[in-house]
Amino acid sequence: MRGLRYMIIVPVLLLMTSVVIGVNNYQKTKEKMSRDLTSALRQLVLDEQSQQLLLDSLHSLPKDMVLTLNEVVSRFNSQLSFPSLKDTSHVSICLLRQDEQNPFREKAFVCSDTLLWLSPYYKNGDAVIAVKAYANPSLCSVLGHSDQRLPLTGLLLCLLLFLGMVWKSKKWGDNINMTMISNLSSIKEIHLTPMQEQLMDMFANSPDHTLSKETICSVLWPKKEQPENTLYTFICRLKGTLKEQSDMDIINKRGKVYQLVRKTETTDCQVDKSL
Repeated sequence: MRGLRYMIIVPVLLLMTSVVIGVNNYQKTKEKMSRDLTSALRQLVLDEQSQQLLLDSLHSLPKDMVLTLNEVVSRFNSQLSFPSLKDTSHVSICLLRQDEQNPFREKAFVCSDTLLWLSPYYKNGDAVIAVKAYANPSLCSVLGHSDQRLPLTGLLLCLLLFLGMVWKSKKWGDNINMTMISNLSSIKEIHLTPMQEQLMDMFANSPDHTLSKETICSVLWPKKEQPENTLYTFICRLKGTLKEQSDMDIINKRGKVYQLVRKTETTDCQVDKSL
């Protein structure tokens, strides 16, 4: 069982590695989409027909305002490489002066860099034309464009390892229980009192064959006040019987719980032998 506890490190590390790789590939895809928007926006600004549309929109642009351009969407989308960007993208434009900060405040899933365009056909003091592109693709579309094969393979292996460890742990526990039950069967050939047999059955059916003092007292002496002294005497006599006629023993751990073990197991751990 101790070996299984150390083996869990392998699937945990595999899980963490898969998550890190998956998130990294996801972020890289978002960066590629952002560069795709910037590249398409640059091509739009360099196109003469698109330039005229941009200039015409400035006449209706209120001062210190950002305008979303619907007239250039089709030309802009034709320059995009990612299909998922085409249905959710748009272009905004504004006039930017030297003493002003970036006026674009819109939030989007991905966005391009802000391009500054000083057109020779538009003169308005020291103002320049600023354009920026936005897109809001779905999370699934971004994951679909990112390479998640390696992370998914790692997650699948991690799941298989966890299932294998659960199966191994259950099988190991069943083997331990069968061994304990076999030992208890031979013990029952010894002359035990009905109450002693009841306690041995409780040990056999409990996890790790461990019982707390409160559990034992509540089952064996449910109506008795302060049954601790009776419990100590009862355990003492049962320990003596087991040590003389079997390879089983009852140990006290931390003064709170009792555990039924084989005598060879008592050498593998340090226990408080006081009753």
